[in-house]
Amino acid sequence: MRVAAAAAATAVVAVALVLAAVALVLLQERAVRGSVEEQARAIAESAADRLTEGEDAPEVVREVSTGFVLLQVVDAGGRVLAATAPLSATDAVDGGRTAADPDAAVAVTVDDDPLLVVRAEAGNRAVLVAGSLDAAQQSTETVTDLAVIGVPLLTVVAGATTYLFAGRALRPVEAIRARVAAISARDLTRRVPEPDTVDEVGRLARTMNDMLARLDAAQAAQRRFVGDAGHELRSPLATIAARLELAQRRGPTGGDIAAMIPEAQRMTRLVEDLLLLARADERGLTPRRDDVDLDELAENEAARLRTAGDVRVRVTTVPVRVTGDRSQLTRVLGNLAENAARHARTGVEVRLRTERGQAVLEVVDDGPGIAVGDRRRVFERFVRLDEGRARDAGGVGLGLAIVAEVLAAHGGSVEAGAADDGGTVMTVRLPAQPRDTAAPSDPASASRMR
Repeated sequence: MRVAAAAAATAVVAVALVLAAVALVLLQERAVRGSVEEQARAIAESAADRLTEGEDAPEVVREVSTGFVLLQVVDAGGRVLAATAPLSATDAVDGGRTAADPDAAVAVTVDDDPLLVVRAEAGNRAVLVAGSLDAAQQSTETVTDLAVIGVPLLTVVAGATTYLFAGRALRPVEAIRARVAAISARDLTRRVPEPDTVDEVGRLARTMNDMLARLDAAQAAQRRFVGDAGHELRSPLATIAARLELAQRRGPTGGDIAAMIPEAQRMTRLVEDLLLLARADERGLTPRRDDVDLDELAENEAARLRTAGDVRVRVTTVPVRVTGDRSQLTRVLGNLAENAARHARTGVEVRLRTERGQAVLEVVDDGPGIAVGDRRRVFERFVRLDEGRARDAGGVGLGLAIVAEVLAAHGGSVEAGAADDGGTVMTVRLPAQPRDTAAPSDPASASRMR
């Protein structure tokens, strides 16, 4: 990158200097030529005035001629009346080219000397003044020589300077690269050096450190998950293996089967959770687009909790229909209800209402609640806020992560908050269908409380 930057800067400077040198040479030549023309025309007009006043042509030529200009006086037919050597005494120095356009300036060569010829009319005669362009050519050649030497020299200086400054500017980038190359997957706690600047390099370093922090957090969560999942799988597998060994020695019994079925179901739920999250990561969840009565799902889940008999359950719903995948939304309610029942002291409340075109489902428990700093983190994967509490219930920190993934696929959201009695309220929001497309219900049953 350093070499490329220097090469690009050198090329740009070289092109710019070449163009500038060409423009300078042309402007120099034009300026000197203009100066010669201006002086020659002034002398020609002065000589023409003297001829008009009646002075003799040879006398005017002799007095006006200098080392800088040469004169000819010609008649209307172009015949030379007087001339300064080495100009011809018989032929007009411009070959008659200024006769048609007296304002023109013609370049000629006499005895290898470049001359610029101008014309001034004096009645039936004309004065031709030839100014020397030798000084102009010498000046142009001098500028050209300086450009030929200076352009390559300045190009080299610009390239070397760019190379040095690019190296200095990229030194922090090289330090970042070297540090990143030295960071291994087992040591993501290291960070790249951050320069004390607010430029692109400083922002790059801060972005790299933010990325490393996210990778470190993800790796730590994954390590926690591997340990938790290993423990959760080891326990049912150990139970199943022990029962199989007993069955092998004394023959299978109904008790063996009854003990193994829950453990197998436990492993099945864990594997299904992992597969669902893997699909979400790979290509995203694609829920079905069915009409789902959310109030029916809420009441069914409340009934299931009542059947379990662990906590007191209260449900308040209104008829609400949403568009989505019935099985996935059932899983959302099941995960939220199980999470609430797991942490509740005495009871769980399920509330469903509509608000500004959205279905709002609240699952409330009267448990210890969730700290403010953990209310967003609780929906991350493999997060378990209370290790002991989650362990005995068989959780591995995937239930609420699945809730967040499914609701996001349905265009909804979920957030954790504090209940009025200090517990936790999980609030789900989903786009609701307009009331005229929902299932009809009489006004008396618009709100149901159980």
